[in-house]
Amino acid sequence: MTRCAALLAIAALGGCSTVSSVIGDPNIAPGKFAFLHCEDIGKRLATALTREQELLALMDRARTDTGGTAVNWFVYGPDLDGVEAELRALRQAAGEKRCPDDIVKATPKADIAPLH
Repeated sequence: MTRCAALLAIAALGGCSTVSSVIGDPNIAPGKFAFLHCEDIGKRLATALTREQELLALMDRARTDTGGTAVNWFVYGPDLDGVEAELRALRQAAGEKRCPDDIVKATPKADIAPLH
């Protein structure tokens, strides 16, 4: 009886890891970046990485204030989820197009303005 329960739990939890690869990411349209060239994917990756850094910095700053957790949850959280989904989709598109490694390992733009 316990073996059946354990096997059922393993099968149920094992399926969760592949749901996004089968169904797709709910935060981004499927095939959104399929028609971009490797150069454009690199530019988009750099922009998305910059935005991710900005959001993480804002979330860190909000954590120090009263109510910062709520702000992070309701304001910055959905934006960060969207940016992370975009990064995954861009990296997948770069892999499918066999873009060079320097494109896939793009760095954020250096001209980030300081947060005040």
